[in-house]
Amino acid sequence: MATSLLAAPSQSAATAQLLTENWLRNVFSSDLYTVSGRGDAEPDGDHTPAVVVTRRAAGEPPVLVVTVSDAPVSADTVEDAGRHAAAGVRDYWVIEVGARRLHIFRDPQPAADAKHGYSYQQVRVHSQNALVAPLAAEIHLAQVINLLPW
Repeated sequence: MATSLLAAPSQSAATAQLLTENWLRNVFSSDLYTVSGRGDAEPDGDHTPAVVVTRRAAGEPPVLVVTVSDAPVSADTVEDAGRHAAAGVRDYWVIEVGARRLHIFRDPQPAADAKHGYSYQQVRVHSQNALVAPLAAEIHLAQVINLLPW
């Protein structure tokens, strides 16, 4: 069994994670939600999201999962999205730092041909100038460029 080593995230990816995490901490009330960054949780192999927003009520899937990537979106990203869809995550974001884009996956549905049995029915790619908001906080808009390092 081969062991793969993960490359450390670039400074740009680390900055994007910090900017996103800080914005989400302002969007989601700490009385009702927990916003956890990668540094707050134990790593989960190759699949550690950068930021996870959960309700304080136990047993519910995350409200939002954000992954920050130095690499272009690939088949691995789609597989990770399928894992999150199967877990009941309604809102999954992938920040593609190098391309300065945000991929938003929504509406998880059963899919017989998907590896994990679920896939997202709505997938949108947003440029750095787009305005976006989490499903659980639709009135809190952010411009994608504000989640990216200069």
